[in-house]
Amino acid sequence: MDLPPLDVVLKGTLPPLGAALLLVSLAGARLLPLAMAIGLYVAFGLLKGWPELPHVLWWSPNGTQWLLWGVVAAALLGTLEHLRLLPSKVAAALAVAAAATSVWLMLGKQAARWPVSEVWLHIGGGGLAVALVTLTCRRSIAIGPAGIAPAVVFSTLLSADSVLLTLASSGLLAQMCGAVAAALGAAAGTALWKKPFALGAGDGTWIGIAHGLFVLSGVHLASLSWPVVGLALLAPLVLLALRAGAAARPVVWAVGSLLLLAVPMGAAFWLQLDTA
Repeated sequence: MDLPPLDVVLKGTLPPLGAALLLVSLAGARLLPLAMAIGLYVAFGLLKGWPELPHVLWWSPNGTQWLLWGVVAAALLGTLEHLRLLPSKVAAALAVAAAATSVWLMLGKQAARWPVSEVWLHIGGGGLAVALVTLTCRRSIAIGPAGIAPAVVFSTLLSADSVLLTLASSGLLAQMCGAVAAALGAAAGTALWKKPFALGAGDGTWIGIAHGLFVLSGVHLASLSWPVVGLALLAPLVLLALRAGAAARPVVWAVGSLLLLAVPMGAAFWLQLDTA
């Protein structure tokens, strides 16, 4: 596995780090989704060139750029929910719709060449899986502990996604996923000087959609195998095994979550390295 040059790493990490540190320091976790979206957009622009706007992509689709806009749209929903402009039930319904729509748009160019059965399988099944993961992330954060524990857990998950995409020889997708993880990790770091810090259910929307889209992109836009993608995609569902009382002890919750995630993610890495 060839490591990316230092300047490429900096282009992918400095924008989300800077945006998260600035905006979350100024206004708290409610601006984290916006900071992540800004950081991801700027990182993509520096790494690849500024993306086309959605109305252009509608006629000339590009899966990677639709992935970017899908995560940005999820961040917008998360911001609106943080600002209490969306009731929780409406926000959950919109999160499901955003997950399914993002998968459809990301795979639209390829779907034009597929038979109907494959369209239903990859777009319908993929959209359902990402929606399920998104709802799981929302629930895990909503019933999880306050503080940085959920941010540590999900930034670790997204970082693992980034490494998987690196193993799949997709540097751009890996850098984009790493940018999302960097924003989340940097935001958690602001708890050292600005308290309190706590994620909300709205953050589960963009975290779940980002995880789902990046992992799915590994099989459709990179070279991950379906067994690897299946294990990684559905990894957050193991968090449902945590007892509700675990949230009373943030460290126990975080360690338990990481150990649970290590099982499917470890299996995914083993399969990927075994077939590389």
